[in-house]
Amino acid sequence: MTTEAKPAFYMLAEGPVPIILDTDIGPDCDDAGAVAVLHALQSEGQLRTVGMMHNTSSPWGAGCLDAINVYYGRDDIPVGTLEAPGFLVGEPYEKYNRLIATSCHNRYPEGRSVPDATSLYRQLLAEAEDGSVVIVAIGPLINLMHLLLADVDPEADAVSRLTGAELAALKVKHLIVMGGHFPAGKEWNFEMHPGSAAYVCANWPTSITFTGYEIGAAIPTGARLLAEAPDEHPVRRSYAAHLGEEPTRPSWDLTGVLYAARGAAPYWDIVRGRIIVDPESGANGWMDDPSGPHAYLVEKQAPASIAELLEELLVREP
Repeated sequence: MTTEAKPAFYMLAEGPVPIILDTDIGPDCDDAGAVAVLHALQSEGQLRTVGMMHNTSSPWGAGCLDAINVYYGRDDIPVGTLEAPGFLVGEPYEKYNRLIATSCHNRYPEGRSVPDATSLYRQLLAEAEDGSVVIVAIGPLINLMHLLLADVDPEADAVSRLTGAELAALKVKHLIVMGGHFPAGKEWNFEMHPGSAAYVCANWPTSITFTGYEIGAAIPTGARLLAEAPDEHPVRRSYAAHLGEEPTRPSWDLTGVLYAARGAAPYWDIVRGRIIVDPESGANGWMDDPSGPHAYLVEKQAPASIAELLEELLVREP
């Protein structure tokens, strides 16, 4: 007697995966590392970057993203930013994004005239094929909450007559979130804006995979980047500014991009179910359900092996 294999939770389509990256680039250098890995995988033909969104109020995030894109020869990637003031601004949250935005060529060196993330999400999703876009969220989920809450004026909105939630349901294939601690715990991205974490996890209209704190924490990277990349490399400069004397950084955000491009196998297994997030603290719990809409990654391949792969992607030149 044979048992038919179940389809993968996150099915990769033929051709490059269309990605929108949503990042808080600035507090931690692994966001810059994730952008480098994204570009390396795009050069392999596995990804196609539809757009990038910055999800804090720092004026330097969009310029930092754009500067890295310029370095990789992709200065045409649309970049948007959170327009709400006062969220994660100041020196602790701008450890390198101001340095890169103000010293490397980009469209937004002073943080002005950056497209609003919610409006840009609506535009990019409206232009996309149905059920095609994979969103990789590697920071607080405030932009995605704003998208879900975005209403539309049918007579004034030239982009789409659909609400943000309707566009997400129609155009997004899958959401990948670097957030949470599994099966239960607390993690920084959720803690920084618990309300949006709880709202998005409860109301997002497609399936979601979570790459939790424990996954990236076991995968240190950055040593080869610091040793081998040229001094002018903006991602190397980001790691150097953030790490100081530390030789490596955990690869939380990098794992989300790798999963988007290649899926779970052979790197991870998944557990399916449903996440529960406390809107006051950001702490998460989990309910197992083999048919649930959510999944989280669990270790399969040795973390050192994944670290070696990510290091190789980090040091690839344009």
